[in-house]
Amino acid sequence: MTIYFGRLIKLAANQLTREFDDFAKQYGLTSTQMAMIDYLSRTQNVTQKDIEKEFNIQRSTATMILQRMEKLDLVKRESLKADARQKLVLLLPRAQELEAVIQAYMHDADEALLADYDAATVASLTALLEHITKGEQNNA
Repeated sequence: MTIYFGRLIKLAANQLTREFDDFAKQYGLTSTQMAMIDYLSRTQNVTQKDIEKEFNIQRSTATMILQRMEKLDLVKRESLKADARQKLVLLLPRAQELEAVIQAYMHDADEALLADYDAATVASLTALLEHITKGEQNNA
């Protein structure tokens, strides 16, 4: 029997996205918005370009997501003084109020996902996924 790892990874990603969306929905968010709030809360001086790289998305996709987040009063974008083409992305109070809840959920979801695996298995899975995602970023 042939195992298609790419297919399994895609199915796993879809399942995790559904679970994250279910959690995020109670706060009027999507899983992507939730992940961006988490990233912005843990990282200083984030530009839109940083978000594009972190989430491996195109500029147009990042712009669309950030515009929606601006409409929900979650973030604001400001032009950098040094380069007006670059936009600094800042969390607004509504998103800041959700930081702790989102971080706790992300932590608990990771703990539950990895609970049945030993450290060596987790390290191997992490290495595999990092290899895959680095390959994707190089092809983007």
